[in-house]
Amino acid sequence: MLSWKMAVLAAALAIMMALLAIPGRRTIGLLLLLVAAAAYYQGYDAKNVSTIPHTPLVAGDEGAAETSMERQAIIYGSIAGRVNVDGDKVSFALKAHTIGFEGTDSASVNDTVQVSIRLLKQEEQARAAGWGRGDEIALPGTLKRPEPPRNFGGFDYRLYLYRKHTHWLLSVKGLDDVRTGQIETPEVSSERQADIPGGRTAFDAAIPDVTRLLRWNDDLRYRLGNVFDRLFGKEGTDSGYLKSLVLGLTDDMDPELYQQFSQLGLTHILAISGLHVAVFVAGCMWLLRLSGLTREKIIVITMVLVPFYIAVSGSSPSAVRAGIMAMIGLYMARRRIWKDALNVIGLAAVVMLLWEPYYLYDVSFQLSFLVTLGLIVGVPRFSSLLPIRSPSANSLLSVTIVAQLISFPITVYYFNGVSLLSAFANLLLVPFISLVVLPIGTFALIAGLVSVHAGAPIGWIVSKINAATFWLIDFAATHDPLRLVWPKPSLLWVGAYYLLLWGVYAGTVKWKEENKPPAACAAVAVMIVFLWYGYDPHRFDRTGKVQFIDVGQGDAILVRTPQGRHMLIDGGGTLMFRKPGEEWKERKDPYEVGKKLLVPLLKQRGVHRIDLLVVSHQDQDHMGGLQAVVEQIPVRKVLMNGTWKGNESSRNLFETAMTKGADVITAPEGGRLALDRFTELFALNVGGERSLRLAKEQNSESVVLLMRMYDSRFLFTGDMRADNEESLLAHLQGAGKAGLGAGDVGVKPPVDVLKVAHHGSKTSTTDEWLTYWKPKASVISVGLKNVYGHPNPGVLERLERSGTDIRRTDRDGEIVFTVTDKGLNIDKKL
Repeated sequence: MLSWKMAVLAAALAIMMALLAIPGRRTIGLLLLLVAAAAYYQGYDAKNVSTIPHTPLVAGDEGAAETSMERQAIIYGSIAGRVNVDGDKVSFALKAHTIGFEGTDSASVNDTVQVSIRLLKQEEQARAAGWGRGDEIALPGTLKRPEPPRNFGGFDYRLYLYRKHTHWLLSVKGLDDVRTGQIETPEVSSERQADIPGGRTAFDAAIPDVTRLLRWNDDLRYRLGNVFDRLFGKEGTDSGYLKSLVLGLTDDMDPELYQQFSQLGLTHILAISGLHVAVFVAGCMWLLRLSGLTREKIIVITMVLVPFYIAVSGSSPSAVRAGIMAMIGLYMARRRIWKDALNVIGLAAVVMLLWEPYYLYDVSFQLSFLVTLGLIVGVPRFSSLLPIRSPSANSLLSVTIVAQLISFPITVYYFNGVSLLSAFANLLLVPFISLVVLPIGTFALIAGLVSVHAGAPIGWIVSKINAATFWLIDFAATHDPLRLVWPKPSLLWVGAYYLLLWGVYAGTVKWKEENKPPAACAAVAVMIVFLWYGYDPHRFDRTGKVQFIDVGQGDAILVRTPQGRHMLIDGGGTLMFRKPGEEWKERKDPYEVGKKLLVPLLKQRGVHRIDLLVVSHQDQDHMGGLQAVVEQIPVRKVLMNGTWKGNESSRNLFETAMTKGADVITAPEGGRLALDRFTELFALNVGGERSLRLAKEQNSESVVLLMRMYDSRFLFTGDMRADNEESLLAHLQGAGKAGLGAGDVGVKPPVDVLKVAHHGSKTSTTDEWLTYWKPKASVISVGLKNVYGHPNPGVLERLERSGTDIRRTDRDGEIVFTVTDKGLNIDKKL
């Protein structure tokens, strides 16, 4: 393993190589620097460990194996970040110094814990809102490790927190047992704290000076944000938008508006970055120049103000990068020491990564440096190729196109989508928002600090400008025919893209300077093929996939046929139980499984279009997540059960699907539907009624489909009940009815995979059902620790007696079957 000493040694040797005039010193020096960087990172990463014990601290039990992933604990510490109060949820980071488990000694620790509190009473909101960074607090709750991803390619929350030096989650219910202020912590024996760096002995009752400064900054940011609330109203869209644009406070940004900005590739406007810092520096220097100060004093004052602006705006990686570059540039301007801009950006990157190597994984950091580097290197070269004489038009077009080309692979890698309207939107809106809305919004903030009446006229102007901006963004996002879903590429593909981009540029230069177009044409042709492969990498893959996605307590099954068709059966859904008077519990952007989990997974897997969307029935845990799907991914056909539950969510789903051009159909009992040459569906009991009928109870109306892919058979059962199973078995065993019978090849048992009905509820999956179908494998789609007690022990017993291989999403996470003409295999566990 590399070490800190290795990092220092390699860096020293690299510096020596730079000073010695020997052949190959640059190459050798670069290699040494890479070794130094790798050693430094490895040493830093090795120190990112938890000091909280994995097992309860009982004498003589330190070496015992961990028996439970969750433990009841009480943690003493200080609030280490901003406290976010959203409806009935409070969340913040806690710097823990002491921890105690029930029936054990307390231990001295030095850990950051992510705290989530579910409020039980409305009056608790005000109490939590009064907390701030540095407050001492004692919290009793459930301590557990963050979970790894439960779906292939899903968001890794454990890794995300790890890179924030956080290894534990603490869940708390209510504030009755939470203590703040002067807290008496339990005694910790010397052997429990001696080996813990930064333990209780390192803590002092007083808030450290740095923490005081950070808390002051937090308070200042939110006081400034409250100015926008007073000018525009807390519930209005303008306030949240301007908080994000001017102050970097994104919590109150309207989620739908943010989604529209994201769809058009405009979210960089909302993140404090080089654009904002440049406007701030230019504004400061202009105002200071009006006061008659000398050039040197203007530069020095601006340098001092830049860190203040970065702190007030939230200190995101892109803002820090821009601030460091601005300060270096201002210092060089004052000393009249002009250096290459590449050295400036390189120095900024080194400083940031020395401070926090995990910035390397931050998408904001990556985009900020790559785009800035691309603009420095690419804009002069690209502008020389444009046949546009106007310097301003040439510069604007060059900056926009180069930024889009450089950011493209990172955008599709993280966000799995790109809009071809993005370049036009950036060309039109970025200059307008940065040069008009941002300055006027800042002036409104400054005037609002004096009084609401002083800021109101400017606020009125900003509001009118915003209304026009929002209308244009809404129109473009709603009528965007050029939005492409892009599967997540490999890092090798990303690197190859930049090499090919350079090849296209080199070929174009050769065409222009030597009038030799073949090189440019060949490079463009290769790039087109390369992009086509990245857009549809499975075009010639003739294996099928049946993916039982873990959406918690619900169903979502994605099928990719051997010829690349996609069928989605159900989409999970978030169940909300609200009683009258509990409106205070509503969150600004509540978790919704379709929007937060299902749609990102579909996009990541390259689902450009859903050829058939099956709504097995209209219960929330099956169709709730489909609303986000039909809004963001094109759907050709929707197969439903011929009933209507009579609720608003069903109406919205089918109306949205039809508005976006999908055909809503039912299938007659016994009907067949071919998905491709190798895949067909048999509708076993859809109902087939032509007229829509009302059915409040939906489980018995579930669509039941048998799918044959190559020679493998899958039976999808929705939430059908035991009496439905009995009826269907009687029907199938009656030869010749509706063209289906025991001898029909399509529905002849056994089946390879059975989707166990109703999440393993006791109301289905009878012995007769299992005896008839003889499934080789059975999948139970069920939520981890669900309140219903699914799957039922009796169902599990019947499945075990049948000899089927039982798979469960609550234990296994996502379950994926790969189907070929030779049979099927189950993908390895997560």
